[in-house]
Amino acid sequence: MDQTAPLKVLVSAFAFSPIKGSEFAVGWDYTCAIAARHKVWVIARSNEREETEQYLLKHPEAMSNVTVHYLPFTSKSFDFPWSAIPFHFAYMGWQRRALYLGRILDIEIDFDLVHDVCLTGFRKPGYLWKIGKPFVWGPVCGLQFFPLRLLGAIPFWSRPFFILRNVSVVWAMHLSRRPKRAAVASRAILAASSSVADQIRRLWGKEAQVSCEVSAPSLTSSPPAHRELGEPLSIIWSGGCYPTKGLNIVLLALKQLNPTEVDWRLIVLGDGQCWSKWKRLSVDLELSDRCIFTGRIPRDEALSIMAKGHCFVQPSLYDATSNVIAEALALGLPVICLDHFGFKDAVDSDCGVKVAPNSLHQVVRDFAKSIKFLWLDEDRRYRMAAAAQVRSRRLTRKYKEETINEVYCKVIRDKCGRPNTSR
Repeated sequence: MDQTAPLKVLVSAFAFSPIKGSEFAVGWDYTCAIAARHKVWVIARSNEREETEQYLLKHPEAMSNVTVHYLPFTSKSFDFPWSAIPFHFAYMGWQRRALYLGRILDIEIDFDLVHDVCLTGFRKPGYLWKIGKPFVWGPVCGLQFFPLRLLGAIPFWSRPFFILRNVSVVWAMHLSRRPKRAAVASRAILAASSSVADQIRRLWGKEAQVSCEVSAPSLTSSPPAHRELGEPLSIIWSGGCYPTKGLNIVLLALKQLNPTEVDWRLIVLGDGQCWSKWKRLSVDLELSDRCIFTGRIPRDEALSIMAKGHCFVQPSLYDATSNVIAEALALGLPVICLDHFGFKDAVDSDCGVKVAPNSLHQVVRDFAKSIKFLWLDEDRRYRMAAAAQVRSRRLTRKYKEETINEVYCKVIRDKCGRPNTSR
């Protein structure tokens, strides 16, 4: 394949927004990375259409090589975590309509390649592989289990859900036909982490290219913040305040630190259903005088606060990799996180501390030790901060662009002689 010849690519990006995080950012960033070298047609849900079009009016250069087709989506609203059930059925209905639209577009455009970007969970691939064109799937995640050894870190009412979720993951891995059919039909699979790539190889006998689902933001390069003599260690936590995000673990860890030995300040960026509960916990633990709960604030303001911090804590119990990790690394914040899922790939020993998820007591203790370690050795902390910015380059959109283009080139080279998998 001629590297300079752009392909015509159909992308399914159910969640697609330039201003939202999570899977919306995954859809947007991967589409941008693909469009940097190829011509793209995107099928996305209509819910974010207005905000996306307003953004493109102000930034027309952001997606000059992309045509977006929106499909309506509605789902009944229930409290977390049970909202996943009606969402699943509505989502699969949307994917069937996306296949119908994709076939119509293919008749008109004759795509060279089809790429299903999100949702990133392995159990919910769309149906675009049925179009019969070379199919790329990913970044795929979800081939992971909630760590039952840490079940005590989440509210009692949500524990049955995650136990059942683990059971459903086993079922989907071994008995569900849809993920296996999508994997078999794929000419290439992108895995969100190395552990997911290992599972794909074990379950379906396919090699997968590791490509983290999140992207480091494009930020003005500036040195990480120094901690001045006598200044407290500024600890940043950012994200949605939901049970699996684990801020309570950080608060319990901070309670273990002797205030005469470690001077710290915790800044909590974000809101959500656990915000009030965790704020009350800081009061109950007698930590509230050193904790700042900002609530939801504009992203630019949040990034500005993060840039002045000294370390970032991410005790997430059930994420692939979070966007805030990419932001923290890009801003030069050493990261303390659990050594599982995508975090184990995004963070290394040069730029952070990874805590083994063996038990809740051990995790709390090791988070406390890690915070104390960063407080005691500012020279080491600052070297880790500089290394974090270097590490973040592996999460940039440019890095994804190169990875995706290499995958596409291989797919097009290898397509001759492959059977039609559209049946």
